[in-house]
Amino acid sequence: MHGTVEWLPGQPLGNDRQSWADEMLGSLPNIYVYSANNPSESILAKRRGYGTLVSYNVPPYGRAGLYLELASLKDLVNEYREVSTSSSRSDLREAILACCEKTGITSDVALPHLDLSDDEFDSWITTVSNYLVELEQRLFSSGLHTLGAAPTDNELKSYLNAYFDERLKDEEIGHVIDVWHNQEDSEEKETTPNFLSWLQSFVDSFSGKSTQASSEQVDTDGGPMSDKEVLQHEALSIVELLEKNVEEIDSVVTALNGGYVLPAPGGDLLRDGTSVLPTGRNIHALDPYRMPSPGAWARGERAAEEIIRQHLEANNGSYPETIAVALWGLDTIKTRGEAIAIVLALVGARPIKEGTGRTVCYELIPLEELGRPRIDVLASLSGIFRDSFANVVDLLDDMFERAAVADEESPDMNYIKKHTMELQSDGTERPAARLFSNPPGDYGSMGEYK
Repeated sequence: MHGTVEWLPGQPLGNDRQSWADEMLGSLPNIYVYSANNPSESILAKRRGYGTLVSYNVPPYGRAGLYLELASLKDLVNEYREVSTSSSRSDLREAILACCEKTGITSDVALPHLDLSDDEFDSWITTVSNYLVELEQRLFSSGLHTLGAAPTDNELKSYLNAYFDERLKDEEIGHVIDVWHNQEDSEEKETTPNFLSWLQSFVDSFSGKSTQASSEQVDTDGGPMSDKEVLQHEALSIVELLEKNVEEIDSVVTALNGGYVLPAPGGDLLRDGTSVLPTGRNIHALDPYRMPSPGAWARGERAAEEIIRQHLEANNGSYPETIAVALWGLDTIKTRGEAIAIVLALVGARPIKEGTGRTVCYELIPLEELGRPRIDVLASLSGIFRDSFANVVDLLDDMFERAAVADEESPDMNYIKKHTMELQSDGTERPAARLFSNPPGDYGSMGEYK
C-alpha cells in the first residue's frame, strides 16, 4: 500500500510552497517501501512526495479454485456429460440451470435463448465448463510478503508454477529447487564459478549425471541445450533472483545511511518478465514516448475489433457511434499502452514513429483502408495518467481535433465529425474535446480538503 502525502493538493509535476506535500515533508527524507508491481503510483511518490523507493516482492501466486456452489456446478456438469439416459439428463439440466442462476454464471455465459434444444444446451454446457476451468485456474496473490524474507520452497514452487504454467511439470520445478540448494551448499558457491562449468553441471543434473562434475569434465564443445533444458535454466535463474529478496532490508538500511539504492524497472514477474527482479530497488516505469508498444498495439487492435463485432451482433449490424474508454496510469504501464491502442483502433488511427522509435503523432487511417466508420470515443483519464502521459494526452487531443474536421469524410462514416458538428450547432465550446480528467493537481474523487 502507499501513504497519502503525494496525493494531496498541489502542482502535478513539481511541488512549490503552495503544494501540501512540500509543506508537510519539508526537509524530511522520504524512504518509501513500495510494491514492485505498482510503478504507476510509485512514480507519483517520486514526483510529488520526493520518495526514494525501495521495492518489495509481491506475494506468491495461487490458483483461485472452485468452492461452494461453483464446485457443485462443476460436479453437475461432469455428471451431465457422463449420463446417457434422457430422463437423467433432463433432471440434471434443470439442476444445472438453477445452479447457474444462483451463482450468476448466466450473466457471464449468457443463454442464447430460453428454449434450448438438446444440441444447443450441450454446446452451451461446453462453454460453461470452459468458463469454470478458467475461473478455477485464475491466479491471485496468496498471503502477504514479509519484507526482506527469502521465499520458502513452497513459495518458490508457486512463483515458478505461475510463471511457466504447464511448460514445466511439478517434479521438474522441484528438481530445479533441489539443484539450487545443492549449489548453495557447495563450496563452489562461495567462489566465482566458471560459467561453462556451472552450465554443464546444471544440464547434467537433468540427464542423470553428477551435479558435482569438476571443470576438467566439462565439454565446452557440447551441443545446444534442448527447449526443456532452456526452461529449466531460466527457472534456476528466477530462483536465484527471488532468493535476493533479502536485499530489500539491505536497501532500506542503505537509504537510511544516505547511500545509493540501485534502480530497476517496476512491474510484475508474470507480465513483465525477470527484468523486475530482484526487488529492493528504486523502481521506475517506462518511456511514455514509445507507447503503445508493438505488443500492446496488436492486443488493442484485437480488443477494438471484438468490441465492434459484439456490438454489430447485438444491434442488427449497426456500428456503435460512441464508446467510453477509461485511461488509467497503472493499467497503461502494466500493459505498455493497451488502452491507448484500443482508442486508436476504434477511431481508425495508428502511431507514427520517428527514427529513434518515439511516437510523434497518431495518423488517421484513410476510410478506404479502414473499411468502416470512425468510432467516436469518450475518454476518462485518471490523475496519474494525466500527469504521467501528458505527451499522449496531447497526441490524442490533436488526433480528435483532426478527425473532427477531416476533409472529404461524410459524417455518416466519421462519427467524431458527426457529433462535433452537432455539438457545434448547440454552441458547445471545444466540440472536438474527447478527453476528460480532474483539474491539474487533483486526484481521486474530487473531494475538497478543508
